[in-house]
Amino acid sequence: MSKRLFWFVLGIFGGIYGSRYVKSKAKSAANQLSPSQVASDIYDGAVWLFNQASEIVQNLRTNDTTVQRSNEGQVYISHE
Repeated sequence: MSKRLFWFVLGIFGGIYGSRYVKSKAKSAANQLSPSQVASDIYDGAVWLFNQASEIVQNLRTNDTTVQRSNEGQVYISHE
C-alpha cells in the first residue's frame, strides 16, 4: 500500500511541476510573439529583402556583369 501511495503522491507533484513548467514556457513564447515583435521582424525582413534586391540591380546594371542560370534555377552573377 505504501508503494502505491508513494507513486500516487509522486505523480501529483510531477503533474503540478509539469503544469507550472508548461505555463511558464507558454508565457515566454507568448511574450516573444507580441504584435510589436512580429511587426519588427517583418520590417527587418523587408529591409533585408530591399537591400538584397538593390544590390542585385546594381550588379546587373554594370557593364562587366553576366548572369548565368543553372539547371536548378539558381542565378549566378559573375564579373568578367
